Amino acid sequence: MTRQLNIINNQYDNIMKPLIWSDKVARNFINSIKNPLIIEKKDMIPQWKFCSILDTKRRTESIGSTDVLILDFDDPDYSIKEFEDSFREYFYILHTSHSYDGINQKFRVFLFLDKEYDINKMFFKCYNQAFSPYHFLVKYFTHVDKASFTKCQFFKVPAIKYKGAPYYYNCHNGKLFNPSIAIGFEYKMAYEYCEEKQEEHLKQLEKKAEMFRKLRGSVDLTHAKQYITEKIEACESGSRHMQILGLACWFKKIGGTFKEFEEIMPSWADKGFHKQMDHIRHEWDRFR
Repeated sequence: MTRQLNIINNQYDNIMKPLIWSDKVARNFINSIKNPLIIEKKDMIPQWKFCSILDTKRRTESIGSTDVLILDFDDPDYSIKEFEDSFREYFYILHTSHSYDGINQKFRVFLFLDKEYDINKMFFKCYNQAFSPYHFLVKYFTHVDKASFTKCQFFKVPAIKYKGAPYYYNCHNGKLFNPSIAIGFEYKMAYEYCEEKQEEHLKQLEKKAEMFRKLRGSVDLTHAKQYITEKIEACESGSRHMQILGLACWFKKIGGTFKEFEEIMPSWADKGFHKQMDHIRHEWDRFR
């Protein structure tokens, strides 16, 4: 893969401008790290992302693969120095965020990878966390904003609020980061088999749907709703929303309606749950 850097004008822009990596692009990139833009309003700061793209519209379906992991740190209990000490053997570029004030520890890191990775698989959330690359990344990078592992997440370019504002960067040479070595063999297995394991799970749900049809003869969803209620209630934190989506697809397949599905309310329902339900409501007719 030829490395590619994609730019959007600001957080409201949805059209990516791809730049194929070259000596000139590399020089401009480093210059941007060393000389941050001066922009007062952070929502107007240009954003970028290292990845191949299928088309120029910024959306999940457009994002392909990458060899650079971008990490956003905003944890008051984790310092720049702690990161530099922990990752001193790796090749990375670090710069402070727009909201950095010289005291808080808000910074961003470009961690260069040993090879190209499919972003969909790299950030895949499998129902089974043993085969969920996303969860391995979250556990390894414990102080990183989880939004860093969102497939179409873009990141603001280096910028400061005013001339002379506090800013720090570090272009650090080292070896390329290999997730299978750093995180462990389990990550490699999860990356390779996440989609297969998720497909197996969906097939098991389809078998249960067929069983309900045969047992009931007609669409009586009493037992199905009871089954879903028990499953949702038992969902583990960190994989709940992905499991709910799978259960919604299954419920639609056996003849259930969204109105019936949304009546199922777990005791742990949070803002993320209601956001997922809104997503399911809009996608319900597309479920098969």
